Amino acid sequence: MTGTKRISLGRRSLGLATAGLATVLLTGLPVASASAAPHASKAVMIESGPFHGYVLCASPNDESVWLKTIATADSYCKWKVFGSDSEFTLYNAAKDQVMSYTGGNEGAVVMVDEGTAPGGSNAEQWSWGGQEDWGAAALQSYFDSGQNVDAGIDSPRTDPVHTRGWRHGHQRELTWNPIAAG
Repeated sequence: MTGTKRISLGRRSLGLATAGLATVLLTGLPVASASAAPHASKAVMIESGPFHGYVLCASPNDESVWLKTIATADSYCKWKVFGSDSEFTLYNAAKDQVMSYTGGNEGAVVMVDEGTAPGGSNAEQWSWGGQEDWGAAALQSYFDSGQNVDAGIDSPRTDPVHTRGWRHGHQRELTWNPIAAG
């Protein structure tokens, strides 16, 4: 954690932030909130660095996260980002849940109700690594910055998304770019 004060998203503040987001989406006007909820960006998709056209998506059927081809109408592939590049939460409104890391090398990336991750709130946080020369950055677990979201080796993965250490195998597959959601 950096020297800056960590802003924790409790259920109440996420609910308030979500209500504010709904107002912004409906009216286009920002809403001042009494909560300490961090800044939320517009909806983004998280596109794989090496596998262009593939994005992270919450499963509508269970708690897993998958790679899918970009479909701008798929709300399970759209994320709201709460926080800064060095510590943020990825919230999926279609699931009304946040993306979380379960721990360990090659740990599952799953969807959880905010504030319920077994690893605590840090397991629900993410950070961006430095931008690599191929134009994408590692999507790192804030709980364990050595674990990065893995898009697969040599081709987009067809199983639920997991993490992998930067030094284990190809690094390009651990990089991503946020792109505007349609």
